[in-house]
Amino acid sequence: MPSFIVICAVLSLSSALRAAEKCTAEVKLLLSPPTIQTVITSLRFEKEVTGRVYFFDTDALDLLKQGVVVRFRQGAVNDFTVKVRVPAGNKQVDATLPREHFPCEINRSGAGEDIDYSVQHKYKVLEVPEMGSDVAGLLSPLQQRLLKEAQVSIDWGRVRRIANIKATKWETTAQSPFRKLALELWVWPAGNILEISAKVAPDAGASKYADLQRLVDMKGLSLNASQGNKTSTVLAEPLTQHKSPLR
Repeated sequence: MPSFIVICAVLSLSSALRAAEKCTAEVKLLLSPPTIQTVITSLRFEKEVTGRVYFFDTDALDLLKQGVVVRFRQGAVNDFTVKVRVPAGNKQVDATLPREHFPCEINRSGAGEDIDYSVQHKYKVLEVPEMGSDVAGLLSPLQQRLLKEAQVSIDWGRVRRIANIKATKWETTAQSPFRKLALELWVWPAGNILEISAKVAPDAGASKYADLQRLVDMKGLSLNASQGNKTSTVLAEPLTQHKSPLR
């Protein structure tokens, strides 16, 4: 009997490790936006690309409270993404979202570690919707399945576009120990946020997060006073700060 228990435990662990391997991983730090030119110069960022990012939620942020992010992006590519964000250690929710069904990413930031399950597709509408009812009509079957399996409750009649953000991205491939770094600046009528990030191996999140902290410190770059997920940080701002779109 003990041997059987050990075998089951090994099989369970192997299954979990195989599942984790299916996820990509990313480490992220928020920097002080006023230092952006220093960041670009010291880390040799280039390949600037601009676009817009739109988020949808209710006035009470009912989607965000359930870990749901609904996002449209405009730019070189127009895409529509639905994400379900699961904090690390939330086994109940995690178990309902098999990694083999949905693309997933392990994120490590100042807020800790979480797993994003997401489904993205390109959209062909001329303008980004404003109301949730229009967004609901654009959901793909797989996006609908993601929301259903995550067991979230959404009243699309109360959902609306709540954030209109100007996004600018840069890339660099010149900084060891990272093969590539990304820098992204979000600007909206009453604020801005600057994030540096790197794709890493799924099992290297903690060590690479420490590496990113050391790199930023070595370059003398200033961290933002608040660390965490930039999407949650932006959406937590008073909604009146997002009402006047930038053009």
